[in-house]
Amino acid sequence: MINKEEVKNIIITRTDRLGDVILTLPLVNEAKRIFKNGKVSFLVKKYLEELITDYKDMDELLTEESFPGFFDKYKYFRTKNYDLFINVKPRFDLALLFFLLRVKYRIGSGYRWYSFLYNCKVYEHRKVSDKHESDYNLNLLKHYFAEVKNEKEFYFKYSDGETDKLNDKLSGLLEEKYVIVHPGSGGSAKDLPIKKLSEFVDAFHEEFRNYKIVLTGTKDEHLILKELKNTINNETLNKVTDVSGILNLRELLVLIDKSSIFISNSTGPIHIAGALNKNIIGFYPNETAMSDVRWKPLSSKTVILKPEEISDDMNKITKEEFIKVVKKILLK
Repeated sequence: MINKEEVKNIIITRTDRLGDVILTLPLVNEAKRIFKNGKVSFLVKKYLEELITDYKDMDELLTEESFPGFFDKYKYFRTKNYDLFINVKPRFDLALLFFLLRVKYRIGSGYRWYSFLYNCKVYEHRKVSDKHESDYNLNLLKHYFAEVKNEKEFYFKYSDGETDKLNDKLSGLLEEKYVIVHPGSGGSAKDLPIKKLSEFVDAFHEEFRNYKIVLTGTKDEHLILKELKNTINNETLNKVTDVSGILNLRELLVLIDKSSIFISNSTGPIHIAGALNKNIIGFYPNETAMSDVRWKPLSSKTVILKPEEISDDMNKITKEEFIKVVKKILLK
């Protein structure tokens, strides 16, 4: 058992991708609520710093790249006097680090070969994927504190100045009606084929000519974006604005928040849209490890399109299904 009164200094680690970190933020909030007088630190990858700096209930944001080696981490963290360590993404080096630092309570998966380094083990196989990722994250704390809530609220915010700056950068785009299409997934899921997505984009333009179509993605996804633009028809292309590779994560947050629909495969930015409670159309496979059961964005206005249960062929998602959903959103 964990003595709540002894916990004054907490570190939560989630050192992987954008969507994974967003779905860990409710755990950060619950840790702060459970340990009211505790200080909560969050360790992530540096590229996420701009997005979650000053996030609610996070007393300190740490980036892994600030401590590149194991002994760099050891020298820094030995001065912090943590009472509780929650290793959300299991990692041997972090489990070993906080074991050597003699952190009193160390929460982690009970199913790793190095699980003996945790003294507070949670026995859940995430590979079964029968729960949402956010539930797996919250359960690391809920296993010890039944009062942990499953509300999963998010607290992203930005200023009017950030909005104005982005609008100037995008030549007034934020003042227009637009939907976002994010074709890539960074390899995290099985994607809707580009040819199929181009059919959807053309069909959207045919029905909603007064909307712009904004394409987003990273610099590394330029080939996917190029292929998509090469396969949609020229009339549609006139309504397309490609902002891939030119936005940081905070700018992407603002862009998504001002959009009418976010249309995407399962990928990190879809969870930004989920956290903002936006209209979302997500394309998901039925494959257990990648399914919407575990990875659905947490917006109440999400619609998931996936192949028939007997198939995992993303080509079986039809243009008619897609347009029906779009009409339901935009014509309500």
